[in-house]
Amino acid sequence: MWWDAFLSAALAVLAVIASPIVAAVGLPRAVLFGFGVATIGCALLLAAFGAITAVLLVLRLRDGQYQLPARLRLPLPAAMRPPTR
Repeated sequence: MWWDAFLSAALAVLAVIASPIVAAVGLPRAVLFGFGVATIGCALLLAAFGAITAVLLVLRLRDGQYQLPARLRLPLPAAMRPPTR
């Protein structure tokens, strides 16, 4: 779950901060290619981690475990966290 939060932040930084810099400065093609690969890589990893988390939670639900795992730490503010055991 913490990797999801890290990759979300990394992808947001790439999209919000680096994209305008790349567009304004006019960097070489190799740098643009590296930027594109990094962005696609972060997006694919984020999607894969989300899919893994979803599958694991669905498997728990199928087994009749309707509470979140005891050691699961959600990167959310305290008021938004669902109750755990």
